Amino acid sequence: MTVLIQFRSASPRPASRREVGPAADPHGFTRILMDGALERIEAAREQFLEGGPAERRRLLQATLLLVGELRAELDLREGGTIAANVDDLYDYIIRRLKAADMANGSAALAEVSHLLEALRAAWPFMPAEVRAAPRN
Repeated sequence: MTVLIQFRSASPRPASRREVGPAADPHGFTRILMDGALERIEAAREQFLEGGPAERRRLLQATLLLVGELRAELDLREGGTIAANVDDLYDYIIRRLKAADMANGSAALAEVSHLLEALRAAWPFMPAEVRAAPRN
């Protein structure tokens, strides 16, 4: 059974692969997580302009969960150096998201958005062993 994921919901918790379905495509799952993170980053950037700190924090926490899930989906053993570099990039993105609620947070979110968009565009061209490995 496959369940449709809607990232525009109020829940900040990312869906697990089991919630997506047993035949879920690892690249598709990664793309869904990236899209969800990018949507929340954009919404958090809007909150910087509108002055909604509580909603901004909720969106940032949701984004942190999604990026954490992306990081957990990497196969570091099989992915070698490329996977290690992507892991380092996710670590940097997480640190920037945590700093985003402080001074110059809008600039940090713009940077994180740019990094995730570039990674999302490159993801289909990465070797299969770097992308998400099926987990049981």
